[in-house]
Amino acid sequence: MEEKEKRIEDVEETQEAEQMCNEGNLNSDGTNAKLLELSEENKQLKDKIADLEEQLKEIQNAARIIKASFENYKMDVDRQLRDISRSTALRIMKVLIPIVDDFKRAFKHYDVSNDLEEFYNGTKKIFEKFEKTLENEGLKVIDASGKFDPFNHEALDREERDDVEEYSILEVLEDGYTFNGQVVKPTKVRVAVKPRKPREEGKIVENESVETQETGDQDGQKDAKN
Repeated sequence: MEEKEKRIEDVEETQEAEQMCNEGNLNSDGTNAKLLELSEENKQLKDKIADLEEQLKEIQNAARIIKASFENYKMDVDRQLRDISRSTALRIMKVLIPIVDDFKRAFKHYDVSNDLEEFYNGTKKIFEKFEKTLENEGLKVIDASGKFDPFNHEALDREERDDVEEYSILEVLEDGYTFNGQVVKPTKVRVAVKPRKPREEGKIVENESVETQETGDQDGQKDAKN
């Protein structure tokens, strides 16, 4: 009987050992599967990082190319602006030189014994030619009729007037100019302002009476103390 029971116990122990072994194998298989899965994910991440690094290199190269192109563009624009400035100045000089020559001829042939009126008329014609040349180049005299405009005029003097509208321009002291629509010098003018209201004499007398009375009271108080 005891031998039979012992044999049963041995069989049960053997079965438990086999079960534990099988469970261990199952756990080992699960761990291996997890490791394989993680390894595959790691490989995919590495591939993705490599792709991103390649894209970054392409973007950096493109940025360098764009920067170099922009620098070249800036240099081209600066060079073109300098060329335009030089050509504009040269063109203006070409139209001014004949006027300078006219002045030189006028002074060369001028003699103090000559008629001053004739010399004046000649130089006036040269000046009018000069003004016309500047006007053709875009220089215009600012209109100073009507009311004062702070964008085009500069008030150097004011005059109290009640016969004209306030801020009307009374006199042009110096001409102002625009060049191609832009103000380069405002017109200097004298403008009209409303006359100041005179003080009311009654109020002045009343104030003086009050002051006199106060002064008298103060003197009386001083005499009483003495």
